[in-house]
Amino acid sequence: MLHRVALLVASLAASLTLAVALAIAGFGPTAQTVLPSTASTAASADSADAAAPVQVDKVYVAAPPPQQTVTMHRVVGGGGESEGSEGGD
Repeated sequence: MLHRVALLVASLAASLTLAVALAIAGFGPTAQTVLPSTASTAASADSADAAAPVQVDKVYVAAPPPQQTVTMHRVVGGGGESEGSEGGD
């Protein structure tokens, strides 16, 4: 029973810590989103006409590294017997 109470208290403390950190960072329930005004939108539209948009036709990406080949060589002993086989068992 004591462990359940301790777990409840720890989870409440973690939730409170997270809520305080998010409130400080501005992600709380009272956080307001700032929308741009129409005056700044009109001003940015005029400046957008001055600089023509850039259209990208091709995007070059670095080639992947070449695949490596791993070769395994197994060496078999010369006696004709393998290590796992014992004659007397």
